[in-house]
Amino acid sequence: MINRRLLGLAAAALAALAAAPAAAQTTFERIVKEKKMVVGVAPSKNLVLMNPRTQQHEGFVVDDIRNLEKLSGIRIELVETTWGGLIAGLQAKKWDAIMTGLAATPERAAAVAFTEPYAFIGFSAMVRADSDIKTFADLNKPGTPITVVAGAMEQTYVNRRMNKPDVKAMTDVSAAILEVMQGRAKAYIGATISNAIRERERPTELRNVTFPKDVVEWNGLSHAVRYEDNDLRVFLDTYIRAMRLRGFYKDLAAKWQFTPDFATGPN
Repeated sequence: MINRRLLGLAAAALAALAAAPAAAQTTFERIVKEKKMVVGVAPSKNLVLMNPRTQQHEGFVVDDIRNLEKLSGIRIELVETTWGGLIAGLQAKKWDAIMTGLAATPERAAAVAFTEPYAFIGFSAMVRADSDIKTFADLNKPGTPITVVAGAMEQTYVNRRMNKPDVKAMTDVSAAILEVMQGRAKAYIGATISNAIRERERPTELRNVTFPKDVVEWNGLSHAVRYEDNDLRVFLDTYIRAMRLRGFYKDLAAKWQFTPDFATGPN
């Protein structure tokens, strides 16, 4: 009698399992199965930028993505958007992750889950070479016209750290710097690494004004995923840790003319 009852219970359990819907496939499980991942990117000098001659993206982050492709066997498709559209596109599931040099900030962490940082950046001001702006104090005055990229971390930094400037948020870096070059803005606030490169490339037109240590803020550059995709974040974290230990990011920083602290953080 007991054996019959146990057999009956087992049969009922098996029937229930068979009737139950299969667990939903996670984003990472789909990526592994299809060997394809779609990532959102936004243009940033020497990080992710379309080469007009080759019509291919290139830069530090692009090299990192291609290396991940090679090691994992997963093809990674880049979809370009604006900085302001990155997180909205991730939440709308237009891409599986953001891989573009996005700074991990507490404000953004309310919307997306960040990986470990693979690089580090601070802020500086890009001014005209003939500008009377020499220091952060010269710039930090009420009503001073400055530009930032809409949705970029510099916009939040300016609102938090500067004394009521007249902020104009532009769609991209080129438009923001053009405002400075044509005299409609005193400065563009951007990443020190990119501004230093622009100064080297155009020394007669642009000058990089660095900020003092008590004012500058460092941020880690990380990839971002939706919070429900924790297995994808673990996968990316594992890759980042391995590449950091191998010195891969230091080599990439040198290749793309970034300072050593870009790969290591502030000393």
